[in-house]
Amino acid sequence: MSIQKINTAVILAAGRGSRLGDKTKEMPKGFLNIGGETLIERSIRLLKKNGIENIIVGVGHKGTVYEGIQEQYGLKMYYNDEYASTESLYTLVCANAHVNGDFLLLESDLLYDESALKTILNSEGPNVILGSGYTDSGDEVYLHVNKSGSFRYLSQDTNDKINAHAEFVGISKVSFDLYKKLMDLPTIKKMKYEYGFNVLTQTEDIRVEKQGDLVWCEIDDDHHFQRAKNLIWPKLSTK
Repeated sequence: MSIQKINTAVILAAGRGSRLGDKTKEMPKGFLNIGGETLIERSIRLLKKNGIENIIVGVGHKGTVYEGIQEQYGLKMYYNDEYASTESLYTLVCANAHVNGDFLLLESDLLYDESALKTILNSEGPNVILGSGYTDSGDEVYLHVNKSGSFRYLSQDTNDKINAHAEFVGISKVSFDLYKKLMDLPTIKKMKYEYGFNVLTQTEDIRVEKQGDLVWCEIDDDHHFQRAKNLIWPKLSTK
């Protein structure tokens, strides 16, 4: 296997963030501020620092807020006009007019150490899911692999933690070929993109790259937000 040169990232940012209450009433989750910088601007900065210049953002809820930084950062933007009734795979499918090659796929509500990008960019093979050690943060997704280290399936069932290999981070490397196959899945409007990996692993070679010591979190609710401020950010700010 070889390392593919990637210069494009797709960031999924259409979700309503309803579990965060008033924090996302007037803005998307990506504009939550941790340590004096919004999640989305931090992610853009780290992506560009690591050679990712073509950044595509799929928006929905309060998407016009992203228009305020589009020119500043040279972003390509597109709307999922059905964001309120569809899942993340459909937001990814809506990127098709802008995607013409392999790319990194990220979620907008992540706070992560830069090493996550270095790990995934230096991983071998065209289709790679980044995994971490267990965070015990709540709402985790667990990754299972076969003996060769290839991806088998992921699950949010807490009972699956026992035999899991890693925890799903929300950063993946996706080949254009795999992307086209994700677009062809029959339930694209009702499926989270990561469960599309579950379907395609039967026929596609998808790897898991585990970085056991990765410092990161996602922010889905107020508990996650407080954890990001009080536990995760202090660890990142000292690096």
